[in-house]
Amino acid sequence: MKKNFGLLLLGLFGFSFAQAQTHNFNGRVKDQIAGTTLPGATVMLLNKSDSTFYKYSITNAEGVFFIKQAKAGDYLLQISFVGYQTHYQPITINSNTPQENDLGDILLSIKAELIKTVEIQDELIPIMIKKDTVEYNADAFKTQPDANVGDLLKKLPGVEVGKDGTVKAQGENVKKILIDGKEFFGDDTKLATDNLPADMVKKVQVYDDMSDMSKITGIDDGDRSKTINLKLKKDRKKGLFGNAEIGGGIDDDVNAMYENKFNINKFTEGMQLSTLGMINNTNKQGFSYRDYLNFVGGAQNAGGGFRDLSNNSNGVPIGSGSTNDGLTQTLAGGLNLNYDFSPKITFSGNYFYNQLDKDIVSIANRQYITDADSSNFKSLQNNVENQFNQNHRLNLKYVQKIDSTQDLTIKTNFTFSDGRNSNYTSNDNITFDGFYLNRSNSNNNSSGNDISGNGSVLYGKRFNKIGRSFVANFALGNFENDKTYDISTFKNIFVRDTTTKQTQISLNSQFNYDGKITYTEPYAKGKYLELSFQRKNFQTTYKKDFFDINLLTNDELFNNRLSLNYNNLFVFNQYGLGTKIIYGKSNVTFGVAAQQSELSGEIITNASTIKRTDWNFLPNLKWTYQMKSTGRITFDYNTTIQQPSIEQLQPTLNNSNPINLYQGNPDLKSEYNHSAIARLMKFDQFTFTNIFAMINANYTRNKITNSQTIDNFFVTTITPINVDADYFVSAYFYYGTPIRPIKSKINIGLNSTYNKSIVFINTLKNNVDRFSHTIDLSLENRNKEVFDTKAGTRISLNSTEYSTNTSLNQNFLSTQYYGDFLVEFLKNYTFSTSAEYTIYSGNQFTDNPRVPIWKAFISRRFLKGNAGLIKFSVYDIFNQNIGINRTSQFNYIEDQRINSLGRYYLVSLSYKITRFGGKKKKEGDEAK
Repeated sequence: MKKNFGLLLLGLFGFSFAQAQTHNFNGRVKDQIAGTTLPGATVMLLNKSDSTFYKYSITNAEGVFFIKQAKAGDYLLQISFVGYQTHYQPITINSNTPQENDLGDILLSIKAELIKTVEIQDELIPIMIKKDTVEYNADAFKTQPDANVGDLLKKLPGVEVGKDGTVKAQGENVKKILIDGKEFFGDDTKLATDNLPADMVKKVQVYDDMSDMSKITGIDDGDRSKTINLKLKKDRKKGLFGNAEIGGGIDDDVNAMYENKFNINKFTEGMQLSTLGMINNTNKQGFSYRDYLNFVGGAQNAGGGFRDLSNNSNGVPIGSGSTNDGLTQTLAGGLNLNYDFSPKITFSGNYFYNQLDKDIVSIANRQYITDADSSNFKSLQNNVENQFNQNHRLNLKYVQKIDSTQDLTIKTNFTFSDGRNSNYTSNDNITFDGFYLNRSNSNNNSSGNDISGNGSVLYGKRFNKIGRSFVANFALGNFENDKTYDISTFKNIFVRDTTTKQTQISLNSQFNYDGKITYTEPYAKGKYLELSFQRKNFQTTYKKDFFDINLLTNDELFNNRLSLNYNNLFVFNQYGLGTKIIYGKSNVTFGVAAQQSELSGEIITNASTIKRTDWNFLPNLKWTYQMKSTGRITFDYNTTIQQPSIEQLQPTLNNSNPINLYQGNPDLKSEYNHSAIARLMKFDQFTFTNIFAMINANYTRNKITNSQTIDNFFVTTITPINVDADYFVSAYFYYGTPIRPIKSKINIGLNSTYNKSIVFINTLKNNVDRFSHTIDLSLENRNKEVFDTKAGTRISLNSTEYSTNTSLNQNFLSTQYYGDFLVEFLKNYTFSTSAEYTIYSGNQFTDNPRVPIWKAFISRRFLKGNAGLIKFSVYDIFNQNIGINRTSQFNYIEDQRINSLGRYYLVSLSYKITRFGGKKKKEGDEAK
């Protein structure tokens, strides 16, 4: 309904304007010296009072433009063409103006220097849509002099930057951020958003990047990732720039707080060299959430916390938890290099180190939904945990253009991480009447490390016949992981007490290779045929030994029943046939692959084997329609096979939580997934209205879900199983348009998801439907030279419906009001404040908290070129910050409270280095 309303609003604007216009103008644009016409010149009719846009036209093939039905008023005619000086001409329309007006030939001169006698407030065109790329003009989005790329991205329509640094564009996660087409610390987007200054950027390009193989063949293989490329301003491509900041302060308990960081960058015509470092205890993390999950992988899953008893798909988040929960000390540093040895040879590499020390104290209340014939119950959990992890990461890439027809790309990456985890958990299962069903206390310690290495070689050959090509790709990968768990648990079930003390040692080794060859042949004008063959091999060896420890003597005894030694091999051969057709504004790629896969495994512990062979057909389709430079429609359809993980296949019991057990299933089948996604991108560069819409539908056959069994002692055992089908649909819509009378802009964002799945509880089949709807409405000012203000509300509604017992249906609502205000005053002073007020509601929870978060800072720029900045900040002024994670899953709802950083005060001093072209660039100078 909101989408229809937005489109109707646009239609009404156009209709009302059309009815009021009465005067027509035409003219011909020519080169002043040669006298030749200039087709494609931009002609704009601006309001003379404030230079805002009113009407426009583009000259045709004969250089002629038409501006139709303009109403009475004073205007300024602006005509521009690349390489020529912009022409300005005043025009007055009154009752004496004829209906038809021929302005004759208008001559443009080659650009030499700007005419200083004409003063005009140019309203920069902020967005262009070029084929598959949405391009933002960075200068059209005002940021502060010390702003970073993340601050710039937050202002772009259709782009979101989360609290954890995750970047989304048009509703999809951004996988990589490039600088002039070159990588910056691999695929860690947060390192780019936090460490690059916004004032260097000329254009921000958002697109779906194809695989290296597809770029050579020109035929899309469906392997795409949302990517942002930052095009630098011409005079910022060479020079030395960076920033160093030191900060210190106290919290309410007079604990010392510190926040220090630096980044230094040296760019030349053929080199980009960057180094950065940071250390703080203010929960600031200079890396992405995806990297955070990798860092903690060395020692995770060892605690006695809740095991997810739901489907594998993520639950619906209805709270505000983030990686900022807990108290974290962070140390990080890295180096990035892009170097062009010659026009044909380029090299890029980066190294990154991170150390994380995190203390977490949490309380969780989980309400389980069993079945119609059983009593529901809830679990109360208290958890105290410390995580210490460190990670080393190295990426290298070599690209050589052997000649005009041959390309070679070599990539390698290495990762080493280790960590330790200590966790104390108490867990009580009780009825809603307060009767205790069972209780457990766990004191678990673990340590582990991961080491992985991957390498790939890509070779491409283009033949004399345009469109004919051959591409070969080969990749190797190896992963080694070992973990040691020391588990001590006490479990009370009614009057039966049990105590478990164990040491668990796990070794996980994985080896894989992937080879693919592709041949492309043109068979008609604008039509291409692709033949491909691919072979993949995944080999896993997993061993986990359990040792029971005697409570009196501390002697270890090998537990053969729980221990596991397991080998797994998955191999597939894929034969592909595809075609690409280019016709007018449309581009169509479609194909099909036949995949023969074989899964074999051996459980050495009990001398059993697994072997299964499958054939699957995997069709794909991509269609793109280009609407000039103002819009694009795309449709993608893909099919994929998802193999079960080693944890899901291993038939051993995981008893790290004694009342929440997990056991794998070696009989699992592979998931077969159908995915279709349609996108609409539309921007009117003259009304400054933009629309982004996306709908994504997924159907999964043989979906791997979890079957839950609750015994008479309310001990839960989880086993993964296959179900017939799983459906998931998501939709995203963004609409933004200026409200010129109040010099503001309104933004409307809608995001909805629907998931239909099957869950088994005590063998009873339960069809579960989950809905999630979020609307984000905001209003912001457009002229941000002095003030920058934005206010809005974000409303999220989540619901879950069950087939077996509708009385268990759930509805949750969270409402957030937010506002940001920034003002510059007394030339070099800045005051900024932002606030959020979040209200949680839902009858299923015991309380509905209201959380106000307010922070503010005042800063002053000083030194030559405003290179210095001193800032005083206060965080969480009301001292109300708390981590609240609320989750609705298929078979439970959970409310979790986590300790978080409270109010603290910080004074920081930073110095900005900006030297380009051998001269120090003054802060605030703009590169055009």
